[in-house]
Amino acid sequence: MLVGLALRPAPLALALLILLVDGIIAMSGDGSVDLGPLPCTSTPKGCTDSAEVSRTDLPPAVHAADFCPNTGYLCSELNASGSELRLSEIWLQRWRDPGGTMVVHVPLPEIDDPAIARALQRAAAQGVRAWNNQPFPVLADLRGDRNPHFAIQWTSSLGGTQIGLARTRWSESNGLEVDYLALGIRAVHGRAGWADPAQIRLTAAHEMGHALGLGHSDSERDVMYPTNTATSVSARDRRSMEVLYETPDGTVIRR
Repeated sequence: MLVGLALRPAPLALALLILLVDGIIAMSGDGSVDLGPLPCTSTPKGCTDSAEVSRTDLPPAVHAADFCPNTGYLCSELNASGSELRLSEIWLQRWRDPGGTMVVHVPLPEIDDPAIARALQRAAAQGVRAWNNQPFPVLADLRGDRNPHFAIQWTSSLGGTQIGLARTRWSESNGLEVDYLALGIRAVHGRAGWADPAQIRLTAAHEMGHALGLGHSDSERDVMYPTNTATSVSARDRRSMEVLYETPDGTVIRR
C-alpha cells in the first residue's frame, strides 16, 4: 500500500488522498532516490506480496457494528462521506513481531548545509520515536550502526504538496513489512529552501504510523490526518494503534 502526507496550502483546502499500487515514483536532485515498482496483489486495504491469500487461514471477518465502537479511527474509511470514499470492508494489517525493538535508520540528508542536515535528521528521528512503546520499543538509529527493520529515504521532492510517502506490503506468512518511507527535504508551495524541521517531525510521525499499520484519521487533531494539521500524536492516534495491535492480524471488518 502506498500512502503519503501532503501539506495543507490553505485552511479550507483539503489534499486528496491517492492510493497507488505498483506505481513508479522517480525522484531527482539532492538526496534523490528512485522508488521503483514492487510486485503486490490487491487486497481490501492495499496489496500483498503473495499471489493469493486464503481466507480460511485468516481470522474470521467481523461486523463493524460489533467492532468499531471505541476503536479510534480504525473504521473511519467505512464511515467516510461520499460513496467514492466509503469502503465496504477494511483489512487490518500490522507487524507480527519485530523481534524486540524496532530499529529505523534515520540517515543524515545529503545536502550542503551541515546544520540544516542535522536539524532535519533530528526532526525525523523525533517523529519516528513518537511511536515508541506503541506497541513496542522503537529506536531511531542516526549513526547507521544497527541492523534496521527499514530506513528513512530522503528525496528532493515527492511532487506537488506531498512531503512524505510510505509503502508497505503484507503477506500471510510475515504480516506487515515496509518497502520504504520517504521524506522530502525541499520546501513546498513554491517556497525556496529546505523543509521546516517541525513539518518533517510531524511527517515522519505520520508516515511511521502508516509503517506500523495505521490508515488515515478523519480528524484534523490526529497526526494520521491526511494533511499536516496536528501538533503531536494524539490520544486517539494511540488508541487506534492500541486496538490495531490487540486485534488478530488480517482481520476484515465489514459494514
